[in-house]
Amino acid sequence: MREWGSAEKGAKGFLGYKAGMLSVSMIDDRETPTKGQEIVRACTVLEVPPVFIYSIVAFKSTPYGLKTFAEIPVQNSPKELKRRMTVSKKARLTVEQLGQQLADMTEIRLTACTQPKKIKGVGKKEPDFFELGVGGDVPAQFEYAKGVLGKELRFSDVFREGEFVDAVAVTKGKGWQGVVKRYGVSLNIRKATKSRRHGGSIGPERQGKVMYTTPRAGQMGFHRRTDEHKRLLKHGADLGTKEFKRYGFVKNDYVIVDGSVPGPAKRVVMLHKHLARTPVKKVEVKVI
Repeated sequence: MREWGSAEKGAKGFLGYKAGMLSVSMIDDRETPTKGQEIVRACTVLEVPPVFIYSIVAFKSTPYGLKTFAEIPVQNSPKELKRRMTVSKKARLTVEQLGQQLADMTEIRLTACTQPKKIKGVGKKEPDFFELGVGGDVPAQFEYAKGVLGKELRFSDVFREGEFVDAVAVTKGKGWQGVVKRYGVSLNIRKATKSRRHGGSIGPERQGKVMYTTPRAGQMGFHRRTDEHKRLLKHGADLGTKEFKRYGFVKNDYVIVDGSVPGPAKRVVMLHKHLARTPVKKVEVKVI
């Protein structure tokens, strides 16, 4: 199992909503023929309002993998969270009791939820509930989790400008598609007997089955995908009067990501630390 940035302390991810795309003029600092020159890059804007830290989850190692040992929720959870789940009223352990049993723990994580009242463009009433990894050893994970429990966590508390992240989201759904659109199969000749967009042979006479590598019609899009090594160019508190199609205005914290990320506007996007350790170098953004 690959672990990303386990030595770095703090939360390892954040949730945002895709607003749209724009162009950014910046000084290229990559090792490319245009290094040091002003270039224009296509970028994605994500709205990243503060999230609420709901609980601490402690995991214990077993022969069958990690098992939840205890979960310690807060009592002042947002009332909108009841739309999503049954809110716990009492924990089996207190924070102090869990701190005394850290020697038996393997990992500490956080659960958090978004706050719909702060997200105008998405139009949601139910919060999105998700889990966050925490870096460092178990005592460091516990100290960090104890410090943020029941509080708001902002994007700037997790990521910095110039940092590389991985974006996890569900791609645009395109429904049931044929082999021409789904796999790029060539069209049949104009005088084909049946159809120009049918696939050709689906395999030999023997084996008596169709191989999984054979292009067939089926579901295209609406798949969970991870887009790796995306650079955070700029982070701010208010994007101003810029209005995005099918989203509206971005009035909360936002982040500009170099390139594209999966999904249409309003889709939930999880950003987490990149697996490889890459030096953080703040980029000089000239014009937005």
